[in-house]
Amino acid sequence: MELPIFYDEAEEWSNALLLYNSALKEINTKLEILNNEFKLAHQYNPIEHITSRVKSPQSIAKKIRHKGKELTVENIVKYINDIAGIRIICSFTSDIYRIANLITKQNDIKVLKIKDYIMQPKKNGYASYHMIVSVPIFLSNNVIETKVEIQIRTIAMDFWASLEHKIYYKFEGNAPERIRKELKECAEIVNYLDNKMLSLNEEVHTYSHDEVAEYKEIMSGNYREMMKESYGSVIDDENEEVVTGESVMESPDLQSDEENYGEVGDEVQQIMKDLATNHIMNDQGSKGKEERKEKKGLGSFFNKVISNS
Repeated sequence: MELPIFYDEAEEWSNALLLYNSALKEINTKLEILNNEFKLAHQYNPIEHITSRVKSPQSIAKKIRHKGKELTVENIVKYINDIAGIRIICSFTSDIYRIANLITKQNDIKVLKIKDYIMQPKKNGYASYHMIVSVPIFLSNNVIETKVEIQIRTIAMDFWASLEHKIYYKFEGNAPERIRKELKECAEIVNYLDNKMLSLNEEVHTYSHDEVAEYKEIMSGNYREMMKESYGSVIDDENEEVVTGESVMESPDLQSDEENYGEVGDEVQQIMKDLATNHIMNDQGSKGKEERKEKKGLGSFFNKVISNS
């Protein structure tokens, strides 16, 4: 006897939305980390802002019918690649390829398809860089690779695309020939503007070459590379013993926890004070005012830590 097949399409769509929303969170987190790193560690942040969305049911239905497919959850997942979408706005066209490269290098992201409308704009003048990627979503009993479309464009490209969309929406996609021609000319002006601003930015960099800042960034990078493994590793105490809960309670060394913690706290406090007063540092007057200024700043920082503890 064959068992009946129960298929709840509403439940399947809810599961699909869970995956797409989760995929957006995953990609957004990665981009937010990159954005924060640029703000903290680099002289220049190529990301202006980031937006994300899940495609509306009306847009999904319209697109699946345009493809000549039946409106089912299976067909939606198979044939529509931009249900989950993220848009990254950059300052210059060079930033677009830089961001795309950083996304590609993430080892848990698979790049499924790329459409470069900057090198080859659409007939209407639309320019942007599109990536369809997949990211693993870890569920309680499964791992599902889920698609996300990433659009990367400049501020000028985004300005044109937003206004073009509004104008075409009024004509329901059938704008008069004169309007289409004007929009195409505007797209060419936007492209000229992007190229002009990029060349000006590159010229500015030739005048404002900061060797000190460049050296600082190199040294900071070397230090972070040295520290990289420490963030994900644990150093075990050689004298550490594996003990049971009962032996921990019976251990005479651990019976007075509050007293022990008080002693450790005193030691930490003394170390912090030593750092704050530069007792541990080699404060030689011959090293110049800048170094003494840095040490004073570090001492002030530790003093704040002590006063707040």
